[in-house]
Amino acid sequence: MLVNRVDTANRPLFNLFFVQMNGDEPRLLSRNIPVNAHQGTCTVSADGNEMFFSSNDGNGQHIYSARRSGSEWINIQPFSHNRASHTTTHPSLSRDGTRLFFASNMPGGYGGFDIYVSERTLRGWGPPVNLGPGINTPENEMYPFIAANGELYFSSAAHGSMGGLDIFSAREINGEWGFVNRLEEPVNSIGDDISFTAKGDGLSGYFSSNREGNTFNVYSFSSLFPVFPQCFEQEENDYTYIFYEGGIIPDSSNLTLMWDLGDGTVKYGEEVWHTYATTGQYEIFLCVIDSITNIITNHVARYELEVLDIEQPYITAVDSVAVGTSVSFDASKSFLPDIDIDEYYWMFGDGTNKIGVRVEHTYTAAGVYRVQLGVIGSSKSVGGEQIKITVCREIIVY
Repeated sequence: MLVNRVDTANRPLFNLFFVQMNGDEPRLLSRNIPVNAHQGTCTVSADGNEMFFSSNDGNGQHIYSARRSGSEWINIQPFSHNRASHTTTHPSLSRDGTRLFFASNMPGGYGGFDIYVSERTLRGWGPPVNLGPGINTPENEMYPFIAANGELYFSSAAHGSMGGLDIFSAREINGEWGFVNRLEEPVNSIGDDISFTAKGDGLSGYFSSNREGNTFNVYSFSSLFPVFPQCFEQEENDYTYIFYEGGIIPDSSNLTLMWDLGDGTVKYGEEVWHTYATTGQYEIFLCVIDSITNIITNHVARYELEVLDIEQPYITAVDSVAVGTSVSFDASKSFLPDIDIDEYYWMFGDGTNKIGVRVEHTYTAAGVYRVQLGVIGSSKSVGGEQIKITVCREIIVY
């Protein structure tokens, strides 16, 4: 928490404070962190023993780290990529402690402040990597927060901001950051909305805003819409099978192998390919047949084949649609035999969410949107344990 303080010359300073959620008064976080300079956003490791924060150090605003010792913070060290020539600020540490996200106006960016990430190695923090044009713009991108599920939240004056800095979410897919979504009202406003942070479950948290005037206040939020783990790309079901019999070679040029594939299809040869139209139980027969008389001379094998869908939630929808046209999204082809499904949750990639097996949605702007279908249910095999699973696919809006 940040609380306004003043120095002996009555100049305003911002220092790091903390407050218990039972309503206690705010208290200074640590006397080892200098109070005669501004401190900004801080981030604490999952085990509570490491902290990164930003502070004015005489050469601008830069990132520092500290270690916890009892109730105090000690061993304050500058971030290895601080430079007097530019700012490093707004640190956010990933849950596993291996990546530090931050904002900087270092040279080589896309303009203003960009968001960077540094990977922790055995030698220390690796070189800052710009998150790229999917996130960063000629405007300012600042205040990153990396959530426990890998979702990145940040503030930006671009990406369709409704006024000043708005809060957005984004995801990393195959090493590329993008799929930016603007958070809906009331989180965002016509003012500046910054410093988003979520609790571990992602359903509640805090952010700052000056929506009520020139002063930034801290706001809390809670959501009835659940947060899901990292999204998996939806796989398409493939009902194609290869049938092969290498142990039986007919001893006459008139004899050949005949496959009755159980759906009315008959094929000939030592190896055959077949694509079934749908799932189901199929009874397969393999025979030796005289190709001249068409008489079966030997029944070789009989077995059952069960054709199944891939175990996943499944999104049925068109691949592309015109702006302003209603799209039907259907989850009824989801195949999750070990889950008693409680509900289906849709995230359309434009900040809109809906609930239900079948829903309708209309996009108001062209673009490529990443649709997510999340399922929550209870495991049939692990004592009713709650299961969350998500799949994603793209839809093109033109």
